[in-house]
Amino acid sequence: MKTILKFALTAVCYFIFSLPAVAQELSVATVEKMDQLLAKYGDDTPGASVLVSRAGEIIYERYVGMADLEHGVPVTGTSIFEAGSVSKQFTAAGILLLVQKGKVDLDAEIQQYLPEVPVYERPITVRHLFNHTSGLKDWGSLAGLGGWSRGTRVYTNDIALQYIIRQPDLNYLPGDEYLYSNSNYTLMTILLERVSGQSLTAFTAEHFFKPIGMEQTSWRTDYRDVVAGRAIGYGLMVGSGGASASGEANAAYRMNMPFENTYGHAALLTTVRDLNRWNESWYQPSADQALRILREQQGVLTSGDTIAYAAGVRIAEHNGRKVVNHSGATAGYRAWLAYYPEDELSIVFLSNDANAQITAIGEGLADVLLAPQREVGSAAAAVTSATSVTPEQTIAPPPPDESLLKQLPGEYLSTAVEGKWTVACHNGGLTIQVHPHSRLYSMQPIAVDQFSATGLGRLQIIKEADGSIKGFYVTIDRARNVWFEKSGL
Repeated sequence: MKTILKFALTAVCYFIFSLPAVAQELSVATVEKMDQLLAKYGDDTPGASVLVSRAGEIIYERYVGMADLEHGVPVTGTSIFEAGSVSKQFTAAGILLLVQKGKVDLDAEIQQYLPEVPVYERPITVRHLFNHTSGLKDWGSLAGLGGWSRGTRVYTNDIALQYIIRQPDLNYLPGDEYLYSNSNYTLMTILLERVSGQSLTAFTAEHFFKPIGMEQTSWRTDYRDVVAGRAIGYGLMVGSGGASASGEANAAYRMNMPFENTYGHAALLTTVRDLNRWNESWYQPSADQALRILREQQGVLTSGDTIAYAAGVRIAEHNGRKVVNHSGATAGYRAWLAYYPEDELSIVFLSNDANAQITAIGEGLADVLLAPQREVGSAAAAVTSATSVTPEQTIAPPPPDESLLKQLPGEYLSTAVEGKWTVACHNGGLTIQVHPHSRLYSMQPIAVDQFSATGLGRLQIIKEADGSIKGFYVTIDRARNVWFEKSGL
């Protein structure tokens, strides 16, 4: 049986002997348009590493900004970045190899490989994990509701697993919806390691990194490890740079590193050249076409609707062309990886700036090359407007029930996230202290029995038959209906 290993070796030889000078076939005007998309990066900002290839030939390669602001180290072609969720496709590809070998069944219930996962109303299959259609609540969102948001403790896959299996219910019935959740790929990582008998590090090195020539690629399984050439992650934070002469708070870059040991859903350490090798390898003449078809097989909901998500990649259309892509974001790192099969075009964009507008820049680069009739000003405008907000008319919510406000103060406990919230009433709204760090949130009413706060989601109060408060459900982006019960009931 042919596998990715066979064509990977061909890809190594191809790249060793065909690394041309940058932008040999691009016009000066085209290069200038592409450079314009990177104009924000300089000697006093974090940086970006960009590589574009067509039919195996590098046509554009740029390294801008700084890899390390503290020591004045610029970004170079060998600077290593974290790829965020771009990492997921490596975990997915590993399991697909196991599927080909008959060791994993995509349509098997996950308890066959992960018996500790609870049995829910409808079975979760391995395929559901691939497509983010399992309904599993995101472990990072759950941890935040419990007072331990990511970055406040050293998370491991084992700790993440405990959050996942502690949930009495799902976001929705498996297969009914698509909702992105890192829990899916954490379970896939554990599944791969159990079935293969290897760590993800050893498995991917053997089957992907070494055969394809990804010599600078590894996994962050211990955040304390020294990684030569690693760019430091940064975030632009308002108020961290003192105040201006007018008294307004300035923004300044601060380190933003992923101090955790979870991996598989993210945590790939790599370079643009290595990711380009990976992108190209799937479309070499000797590539295993059956494996590529599996990789690009989009999920189908129980309704029959097809979603964009496949095996760690999204299958979409941009400017009328098929594109296989994924973005990534972990701490201060951002990533964008895309391949346009019809044009044999690979685009890799890595940055150590949490404020980088990766999708807008990545698609902007594609626009310059694939839609020359479109002015780069349009692409650049997309970059600058990606975070703009259009004012909308809002309707004032009905005031909360006064009897609820009187009963609400107190402590609420959640066994699902091992969390405790202290609720108090304040000016018609609520203040919430999320322990153990006692971070204070202000929640405003959005209905007679509902409140919401940025970063804390929506709270739905549940009453007993006699009208007393039993507790409330909290819903945040990737975790719905997490139960908190009033203490002392």
